[in-house]
Amino acid sequence: MPGGDDPEPQTITQQANSSPWSEQQPFLKTGFQSAQDNVLNRPLQYFGGSTVVGFDPATEQSLNMTQQRATAGSPLLGQAQGEIGKTLSGDYLNQGNPAFQGMLERSISPIRQEYQQTVVPGLNGSFAGAGRYGSNAFQTARGQAADSYMRNVGDVASGLAYANYGDERGRMQTAAGLAPSLAQADYADAGMLGQVGAAREGQAQAQLQDQVNRFNFQQSEPTNRLAQYMGLIGGGYGGQSTSSQVVPAGQGSNPLLTALGIGATGTGIANTLFNPMSGLFGR
Repeated sequence: MPGGDDPEPQTITQQANSSPWSEQQPFLKTGFQSAQDNVLNRPLQYFGGSTVVGFDPATEQSLNMTQQRATAGSPLLGQAQGEIGKTLSGDYLNQGNPAFQGMLERSISPIRQEYQQTVVPGLNGSFAGAGRYGSNAFQTARGQAADSYMRNVGDVASGLAYANYGDERGRMQTAAGLAPSLAQADYADAGMLGQVGAAREGQAQAQLQDQVNRFNFQQSEPTNRLAQYMGLIGGGYGGQSTSSQVVPAGQGSNPLLTALGIGATGTGIANTLFNPMSGLFGR
């Protein structure tokens, strides 16, 4: 203004308090008190019993039987391995076939019978009828007949022996093919015993884990209880707000600006009360 000091700008500060409606306050106090009594001051409880299911009697019996069987081993497996060992060692080639002699006798018996009952009597009768029995020719003919008989017997015996040897060699080769699987079978009992141990170790681990879970629950119980409590009492239930506005020089008493300032403050309060996330009436 001419001839005088310019008025200084003015700052208008307004404060407002927002609190829950008087009708809500009793319910809020009741809820807060209930949260304190039933959550904050009430320790959480872990399940009183074991959370591990024990072995059924049938399962325990099965494990015991399997353990006993695996520890004792299979008598049949031992016998099979012993028999295969004899075959691979050639014991049956060295001992011979106990039925071989009987089979040889049955095979050469017709040859012997023919020689004794046909060949020899025929030679004797032929040379005796000619008056040459006992002659050198007779002796030669008898010798040739005996040689022929022995060759026939030897051929039969050799053939049978060769076949018997070949059969046993075939069994040895079969046994050699079975040897790896029989050797692997040695681990079957150990494997079953290991399965029994693993089942019991798993049960023991489950029982240990139950104890660990209880320990961890007790360690975190106060924190979890406090977190539940804070979640129940948290939220926007009123508060204070302050707004400031600078009024240009010469307009400090302008009622329109004053009304605008109050309106801005009221808007801030309304935003606090009706905020959808934290306001008292947002949900």
